[in-house]
Amino acid sequence: MVGVGVLIGDDEPIPDLMVVTGSIDWNGRGVPVGQVALAVEVVSKSTTLQDRLVKPVLYAQAGIPTYWRFEINPFKGCLAGEELPVLFAYALGTDGEYEQTHRASAGDPVTLRSPYEVTFDPGALLPR
Repeated sequence: MVGVGVLIGDDEPIPDLMVVTGSIDWNGRGVPVGQVALAVEVVSKSTTLQDRLVKPVLYAQAGIPTYWRFEINPFKGCLAGEELPVLFAYALGTDGEYEQTHRASAGDPVTLRSPYEVTFDPGALLPR
């Protein structure tokens, strides 16, 4: 199945997961950006640049309120004792850029309150 994109002007990035509000036209071209409450990316070796640098800027400029990134492979900046996957959660700041709100690794349950309150262990969400 082809992924569903977020309609941002002429762009249509495809997140690995998104949480949307309202009903979706499954026959349409994609999801209007105003309906996207959360965009989630799982960084793989082939999508590293896009998921870490390009998509977050695009999502923030479009006003998507929350962005989560899961690192599933060893990465520069991994902290001692962190186990993969590592979740980086961001919320849109008043300056229109994402601000990191949480960082949690496998075995470290985290409670996030945006876009909805949820508690989970990043290690339980993705296969190791």
